This record gives sequence, C-alpha cells and structure tokens, in this order.
Amino acid sequence: MKKIEISGIQLIKSLLLICLFWLILTYASGLILPLIVAVIIATLLDKPTQKMRSWRFPKWLAISISILLTIIFFSLLFWLISTQVNAMANDWPTIKEKAMAKYHIFSEWMQNRFQVNPKKTFSKNVNIFDQLQGLAKGFLSSITDVLSNSFIILIYVILFLIQKKMFVNFFKKLVNHESGASKILQGSAKIISGYLFGKGKIMFLLFIIYFVGFKIGQVPYALFLALFASLFSIIPYVGNIIGGGVAVILSYLYAGSTPALIVLAVISATQLLENYILTPWIIGDEIDLNPFVTVFGVILLSTLWGIVGAIFALPIIGVLKVLFEHTHGLEPYAYFLKKQQK
Repeated sequence: MKKIEISGIQLIKSLLLICLFWLILTYASGLILPLIVAVIIATLLDKPTQKMRSWRFPKWLAISISILLTIIFFSLLFWLISTQVNAMANDWPTIKEKAMAKYHIFSEWMQNRFQVNPKKTFSKNVNIFDQLQGLAKGFLSSITDVLSNSFIILIYVILFLIQKKMFVNFFKKLVNHESGASKILQGSAKIISGYLFGKGKIMFLLFIIYFVGFKIGQVPYALFLALFASLFSIIPYVGNIIGGGVAVILSYLYAGSTPALIVLAVISATQLLENYILTPWIIGDEIDLNPFVTVFGVILLSTLWGIVGAIFALPIIGVLKVLFEHTHGLEPYAYFLKKQQK
C-alpha cells in the first residue's frame, strides 16, 4: 500500500511561516489594520466614483463627492447612536434599580425552587454592572482605535482612488500574469462591494422592521434597540445573537417580561426573514464560503482586531478564496474555503 510522503523540512517551513504571519497580524495591527480598512473602503467608493466619471465628472470631483457623502453618512450614524446612548445613560440609575429588583426576585425563586442561592454562588466581589461596563468599554475600544486612525485611513483612501491605475498595473507586473491578475482584482472587488453593499441594504431593512415592531409593541428605547440589533447583524452568526440578546435583556430590565417577549418574537421572525429571503435575494452567493471557515474566520479576526476584524472577516476570506482559485498550487485551499454544494 502506497503511503503519502510529507517533507519534514517543508512542514517546519510551513509552521514557521504561519507563526510569522500570526506575529505580523498581531503586533503590526496598528499598521496593517488601517491599511486593510482603507483598501476595503476605497473598493466600495470606486463603484460610485466610476459612475460619476461616466457622467463626465472630473476625477477629483467624483472622488471628493464620494468621500464627502461617506463622511456625512457615518457622521449622522455616529450622532444618532451617541444621542441614544446619552438618553439611556440618563436612565441608567433607573435601569440598575429595576434590574436589581428583578435579580432579587430571581434569587428568591431559585432558592425556593432549587435550593440554590445565586447571591452566594457568585462572589460578592463581582459586580455585574461593573462587568457589563467593562465589556462595553472593550467593545468600544476597537471602534475607538479605528476612529483614532480615521485621518490616516482617509489619506490612504484618497491615494488609493487617485492612484488606482498605478496599483492595478503594479499588481499585474508583480504576478506576471495579466489575465489572472485581472480576474483576481475583479473577483475581489465584486466580493467586497457585493457583500458589504448588500449587507448594508439588509441592515437598513432590519432596522425598519425592528423599529416598527418595537414601536407597535410599545418597547422602550425602540430606536436604540432597533439600531443596535441591526448594526450587529453585520457580524455573521454571532452578531445576531449579541445584538438580539442585548435588546431582549435591556427591554426586560427596563420594562418587564412582556416587552422582552415582544422583542424576542420580532427578532426571531426577522432572522428567519433575513436568512431565507433577504440574504439569498440581496447577497446571493457573493461570498459562498464554507460555514466552518465563516465561523472560524470571524472568531480569528475578532481575536486579532476586535469588532473591526469581525466585520471585515468575510470579505477578507472571500478575497483569499479568489486569490487561491487563480494561483497555481493553492487550489486545494480555495476548495476548502468554498461552500460545498449538496
């Protein structure tokens, strides 16, 4: 029986290469992450820029309008989120008081039903609200990192859009295969723009459905909860659980079980709508990734780069799939990344 042969030297080289790649992504994230974010944003803005160029707009004007509209959009989104957070912060003592009351009721029920006292089970030194605040700070820190690098990201985006032709020609010369390079660049741009633009449309539709459903159910902070849950849906699998879970918990703590059940019902029904109708209709098979790779990639890049890594995990892996498909010797990796048909 013929056995496979594995070169020990080749195996060691591969392991060293993986370790080096991991170290670069971890310790050079301050340099790499803004560059990757800028490349993705520039790819997204290239489509409207080229559209305006077809309308005979000058290149500088088309780029300026695209960037200006993007800045206005994110500024309005940041303003909306900050106003809702400030409104909730003003009611934080009330929320905390109601939450403690519900916690005492839950403790008594556990004691009477199962002879378990949660107050004694958890350490007295552990403050639940301090832990929640710590998690919130950790979540915001990765966003703050990107915002702190927003100026350099903006410079990168402008340079990428202005010198697009130079970067394209450089890549073609680098791989020394013009048709293959064109397929890689076109496929990568299609995945990034198709997925993120499609995801943006889905998030907008989810926000409308959530907001209308929460308003009909008279759920408090309907605007904030709808915005929070819809924004988190950009993270595959995990985002819906986090966004929906936080919305259910906050509505329960502030208003009781009935609003929480309404939030849960609206989110559950909307997730079915998203998974089986909205995503296949709007995005389709743009990414077409193996579910295992999707989950592992989100966890890996969120570990490296926080919430930003989780958001851009699928486009990055999708680009790698396109690169592997058009690179000799790397086709097995593309096969592994690709979603298998039944």
